[in-house]
Parts: sequence; C-alpha cells; structure tokens
Amino acid sequence: MLLLAPEPTDEADDEDAPGRPPREARVLWPGEGRRDDGRIPGRLLAELREARACLRAGAHSSAVVMVRRLLEGVCADHGVRAAPLSQALRELRRRGLVDPAMLVLAEDLRLIGNEAAHIRAGRTAPEDAADAVVLAEALLEYLYVYSPKYQEFKKRRAAAGAPAPAPRRPNTPDTLAVKTLRRSRVPFARHDYAHDPAYGKSRRTIAAELGVGHDRMLKAVVVYVDGHVVLAVAPVGAAVDLDALAAASGGRTARLAPAGDVTRLGADVVSPLGLPLRVPAVVDAAVLRHRTVYVASGRHGLELELAPADLVRVIGASTAPIAAPPAAGPRPPRDRPAPATPARPDVPTA
Repeated sequence: MLLLAPEPTDEADDEDAPGRPPREARVLWPGEGRRDDGRIPGRLLAELREARACLRAGAHSSAVVMVRRLLEGVCADHGVRAAPLSQALRELRRRGLVDPAMLVLAEDLRLIGNEAAHIRAGRTAPEDAADAVVLAEALLEYLYVYSPKYQEFKKRRAAAGAPAPAPRRPNTPDTLAVKTLRRSRVPFARHDYAHDPAYGKSRRTIAAELGVGHDRMLKAVVVYVDGHVVLAVAPVGAAVDLDALAAASGGRTARLAPAGDVTRLGADVVSPLGLPLRVPAVVDAAVLRHRTVYVASGRHGLELELAPADLVRVIGASTAPIAAPPAAGPRPPRDRPAPATPARPDVPTA
C-alpha cells in the first residue's frame, strides 16, 4: 500500500478534469528511511542498499548474506584482507579502528551471515534480517561518520586548550576470589593488566606483562582423581604431574577435566580462590619458598598477589610436589625487584 500526494502545479484550476494527464505524485509512505551519509564509500553503500532491497522484497536470507559481504567490504576498505573474515575483524580491532563493543557487533553479523549462506541453517527470520541491516547501518556510520567526527571534535578542543577528560576507572564488582580474601582478612595486592576481549592471553603472557617469573605465577587446574574433582595449583612454568597428584590425593588415577566441565564453573578464569564449591585442593610444595605468588582473580584483567601460606590456608589445601620439571625451552622472565609495599594493597578491615 502506498500513500501518495499530488505535486503542486502552476495552473489555477487544479481539479482533475476528464482527459487531462495525471499529475506527478510523491510517495509519503513508506519513506526511504534515513539519507545515507556521503562520507561512506560508494561501494559499501551499494552493498547496503542491496541488503535493504532484499529485505523489502522478503528475501531475508539474501539480506543477511549481503550484510556479511558488507563486512568484507569494510575490512578491504581499510586494507585488511586477512582470511577468514573473523581474523580480518580482529585485525580492525588491533589497529584501533573499532572498539570491543563494535567488534562483538561485527562478529554477530558475521555469524548470522554464515548461517544464512548455508541451507542447513533454514530460513532467516524476518526480524533477524531487519535487525542485521539496521546494525550494519550503525556499523558504517560508526566507522565513517561518527568516529571521524569525534576525532575532529577532539582536535578542535585540544587546539582551543580545553582540558582532556581524565579516564574513569570502571566500577566493576569484586570477584568471588576478592570477596573470599577480604572475608578471610588476608593481606593481598591487586595488579591490573590490559585485556582485550578479542585476544585471549595465556598465564605465561600475563606473567611476562607483569614482570613475574613463571615460578611465582600460579595456575589452577581442575582434575578428576578416581572420578572426584580435585584442584591442582602449580606454577605456570611446569606441568601438573598427574601421578603425583593422584598419590597426594589418596587416589590411583588422575585425568584432566574436559574444557566443557571447566566452563560450568561460571567464571571467566579459574581461580583457586573463586570456585563456587569447596573442593579438595593440592598446592605444589615448591611455591612455599616464595614471599608472594600470583593467582587469577576469576576475571580477565586482574591478578591477585598474596603469600603462598595464606593461599594454602584459605582454600584448605594440602601441599605436595605435584609439578613436573619444566620442558626445555626459553627461560622465563626474571622477576622485577619486589617493591616495599605491593601495588594497590588491599588489606581488609573489620
């Protein structure tokens, strides 16, 4: 259905007389939507308009596939031609062209585009196709309209001598590990490190960034000993000796828990202090020789430093030599000189 309005004429008599040609009319509804910004490259606009045309025609799967083509075009327009597309999108993030939230948006569009390209996924829902096109429009405007406009705004403000806003520290809730230490009145220090959701970091990499030796950076490994869950805590520079762990736990056999079982613990990172249930734990005896050790907080971007004896006491662990000798390879980074007081000390009070 169309809603039309006649175009005005210069003639005094505007009544439709028999035999007169029909007058020009303009469409009032449905409208064409927002006018596309001229700063968006033409070939990307062509992809977007084709996606809109597919959507209007009811070709919902085709509309979503066009959105995926649009993502490839965005990457190519920025000189990123890595394959697969997921890697190209992460390269955009690495170059600082999109923030983590926009990367997640682009990844969702890529995934729905992949689904629509395969017949086994079935038909794309109309509302999913409509949302995909709208989100693609938002991504284009973010990259080509609002981001350049914001950069111009910052330059203009800086040239005028306006003070730059101080970055605010995100107010994130304490993890279960932090709450456990505070409740136990154990002195500890918090150490932040840079985290990008697009790139996972191993605990060895985190140790290198914080300047901590592999023998002081600990990992928590979920193990099944005779079918029962046991938590093994050992340095990241060594593997867990499963036979030694089984013997220390009073069992016969031990095996690593599958990744799927570990994810059910509900934390971003497994922390020996942040398990939702108390389970038997064994800490490698060698870590007791250090003044402090580092453990995961249960959240990316934050490590906790505390005395190893406090760690053993709080989690009710036993100690035993459960770390296998490190494999031959590059030497771990040397520790930085220990400061007089740990960074960001967090000593709980009453």
